[in-house]
Amino acid sequence: MRTTNMRERITFVSYGRGMEQGVPVDNVKTEHMTVWAEVPKVPIREARSGLGVRTDSPTFIVRFLTKEEIQPTWRIVWHGSEYEITGLDPDYQRRDITTITGKKVSA
Repeated sequence: MRTTNMRERITFVSYGRGMEQGVPVDNVKTEHMTVWAEVPKVPIREARSGLGVRTDSPTFIVRFLTKEEIQPTWRIVWHGSEYEITGLDPDYQRRDITTITGKKVSA
């Protein structure tokens, strides 16, 4: 694993029930952790065919061991946009990285 390529900060968030001023409410945003990530570029053949646009469905590579275990129901905040997790692939053999694929959440 080359941590020198991890130059982007991403934040994991989730939404659930909570309390605001003593009243139970839905969709309360909870921030879980912020980590360094690598966001590799889209291969040229995908960019030409229009299949993958980096900002709409990026891949995030993070360290395997994090403060909390990453949940597939969480979302990722990166450069002010939110992405839902569509794929979560921890490398259990080498135990060094976790690859996460995401899809931009429309506003």
